[in-house]
Amino acid sequence: MDNTRDIQRGDQISRFLDNKSIRTNPFGPNISGERAYQRAERLAVALHLLTNHIAESEPSREATRRAGIDLLSCVLDLRDEMRSPRSGRFQSAVSLIRELISLVRTLCISGFISPHNADIVVESLDELGNFLTASQRSTLSESVVLNKADLVSGGFGGASISDIKDRQDVKDRNQSSGTSTIRQDSGNAGAELLRRETAIIEVLRSKGQLGIKDISANLPEYSEKMIQRGLAHLTTQGKVKKAGSKRWSRYSLAS
Repeated sequence: MDNTRDIQRGDQISRFLDNKSIRTNPFGPNISGERAYQRAERLAVALHLLTNHIAESEPSREATRRAGIDLLSCVLDLRDEMRSPRSGRFQSAVSLIRELISLVRTLCISGFISPHNADIVVESLDELGNFLTASQRSTLSESVVLNKADLVSGGFGGASISDIKDRQDVKDRNQSSGTSTIRQDSGNAGAELLRRETAIIEVLRSKGQLGIKDISANLPEYSEKMIQRGLAHLTTQGKVKKAGSKRWSRYSLAS
């Protein structure tokens, strides 16, 4: 078969999805769930693009497209269960990802899609599965994040964090998740900054001394640059101590 016939314009997905700001968000503060859904959405679109030329009578065409749509439903159902390793919905999502990998490989072997495009989609599906697994270890997979100030002040969402401003971190978060940057007020930016630093502290508390890459592996929602800024701020506050320099730097909780 002609290996080039399934190649689509590479900017079709990004041009449409990245330029459309969607305010509806069923995941709330569950950043892991939101990013997983965005990845699943891109994969579903890619699968439809790659199977456009296949005849409607071909069973693999409908099976692949249907599985891509089902993946969206599976990830959406995980919004409250991403921290539950025994969740039936989690296992269903991982199983569906594995099934999609097999379907794409079958289409490639049958000559319906090129090896290049098949490799890209299979790798992206595999990364989504790994992302879901890593998200189970992240505090940002939960819909509720507590901090000590909330419990001792007598109220939630108090003014103690409302004056924290870190618009660049919010911008980086949007860029790393593949969405357009939207306007954020200082309160939202402050809450996001506090969640990230709380997550970093929890990772160091449970894992001990770690480098930036190791911390990032436990917090897939954030880029290494965002983790680095968070560590710098925590070090300045005296909550985290740093050993070594540059790429050999290691971080641990201050005693």
